[in-house]
Amino acid sequence: MEGADEAENEELAKKLLDEQEQEDEEASTGSHLKLIVDAFIQQLPNCVNRDLIDKAAMDFCMNMNTKSNRRKLVRALFTVPRQRLDLLPFYSRLVATLHPCMSDVAEDLCSMLKGDFRFHIRKKDQINIETKNKTVRFIGELAKFKMFSKTDTLHCLKMACTLLETCGRFLFRSPDSHLRTSVLLEQMMRKKQAQHLDARYVTMVENAYYYCNPPPMEKTVKKKRPPLQEYIRKLLYKDLSKVTTEKVLRQMRKLPWQDPEVKSYLICCMVNIWNVKYNSIHCVANLLAGLVAYQEDVGIHVVDGVLEDIRLGMEVNQPKFNQRRISSAKFLGELYNYRMVESAVIFRTLFSFISFGVNQDGSPSPLDPPEHLFRLRLVCTLLDTCGQYFDRGSSKRKLDCFLIYFQRYIWWKKSIDVWTKDHPFPIDIDYMISDTLELLRPKMRLSCSLEEATKQVNDLEREVLVKLGKMTRLHHSSLRFNSDKDTHTQSDNTEVN
Repeated sequence: MEGADEAENEELAKKLLDEQEQEDEEASTGSHLKLIVDAFIQQLPNCVNRDLIDKAAMDFCMNMNTKSNRRKLVRALFTVPRQRLDLLPFYSRLVATLHPCMSDVAEDLCSMLKGDFRFHIRKKDQINIETKNKTVRFIGELAKFKMFSKTDTLHCLKMACTLLETCGRFLFRSPDSHLRTSVLLEQMMRKKQAQHLDARYVTMVENAYYYCNPPPMEKTVKKKRPPLQEYIRKLLYKDLSKVTTEKVLRQMRKLPWQDPEVKSYLICCMVNIWNVKYNSIHCVANLLAGLVAYQEDVGIHVVDGVLEDIRLGMEVNQPKFNQRRISSAKFLGELYNYRMVESAVIFRTLFSFISFGVNQDGSPSPLDPPEHLFRLRLVCTLLDTCGQYFDRGSSKRKLDCFLIYFQRYIWWKKSIDVWTKDHPFPIDIDYMISDTLELLRPKMRLSCSLEEATKQVNDLEREVLVKLGKMTRLHHSSLRFNSDKDTHTQSDNTEVN
């Protein structure tokens, strides 16, 4: 066996190191073609999709198909940098594409990879791991294109994990290699049990095994619904888009609205907005705005359901409902954009995000723990959706007031002891907040600390109280004036009488 390996290595060395023969052949093909081939090989690492690699295969086959150029190509493929594992599937595709008209490319490359694999197996050291992984992954990709024989692939299972993660599923599912692969997988798992391996290697072996042969899973039982309910779900969750809103509205109007069960199911589907694609939520709001002209009570029920779901999310506060809560907040903003709710509803919801269950003294609350930042995301989602329309009149003043309170809430979250130098406040939340505030109020002066934010809130409340005091005095003065006027009128009437 060793003699055969040495003979094969000598043959490979002869192919790789016989530079004189290659120079003679290149000289015979002409310097112009040599430049073309060199440029082709330099551009080969840039072929990072199927179209580019197919074009490269056609170009090589039509313009550069000589023996020396094929050897050059094999050498370039074999010496792919160990960091560029992303090129291996495309290089394998190139070899498979060229195989019908130049089979020696696949044969030479596979021979080199087998020799390199045996060399690394004999070394039995833990260096050059990246090169070993590259070789094994290349073998796996070639096996999937049927360029590397399945028998030889199965012999290479000594570096099992990397190979199995690349083409193990293919070998396990192929009829002609299923039994042998299955036996080897079981053998690998038995060895894992018998040997006391490090936890990392145990995880690696198990990942490779279950990638090839995943455990059986129970089939999800699809809920059976009446045909009309399935049709409603299809219209809302599949067909509805920006270009089909009018068509879906026409179909919705044809539903049997006199049936209370159908009406309640449609309302429920619209309230469950998280089943709709996130980018299509505005289409549901548009659809509802068109539907209200014919079924007025539907809009009321949908808005009530959305507000109730938002409130329920704050009361339950479980991470598994986060995406649902984001969708509901965006839907509420879109309902405002399509004039289904008033601005007072939006501001009431915004203030509830930063006040519901929040202890004014800063002590922890189970409804809004200090380290939970999801309500910040809800506020930004709602403001990003409809905040740009609060730019004039009383809604502008309300938003300015809310943003002052919002900054205090932000700094209260930032100032807790959870955030340290090693565990800083999430930068993505910071960027999200700054993007929202810059979009709504680009010239607004932002607070730099919790003390400054609290001072702004106190100043605002003092200003409002002063205005309320003036209004109260004016109101009392008006009442006294009207009372005196009524008294004079009454006395005049008495004198007349």
